[in-house]
Amino acid sequence: MYLYRLTNTNESSQKYGECEVCGKHVSEVFSQQEERSYQFEGRERWTQHKCHCLFGHKECLLCQRKA
Repeated sequence: MYLYRLTNTNESSQKYGECEVCGKHVSEVFSQQEERSYQFEGRERWTQHKCHCLFGHKECLLCQRKA
């Protein structure tokens, strides 16, 4: 299972660069952090290990989410 956090940076590509998904200019850059769950000693835990953190258009980032 994956968990996502989407944050508006209130900045444009001038500060954060082009969208990491489509490579185009972004007037309103969003940041998306991905976390995944795992079991440890019978308890559910969350980690960002082997997960992706991306910057770009909100729509592009939403399309990158795993089911």
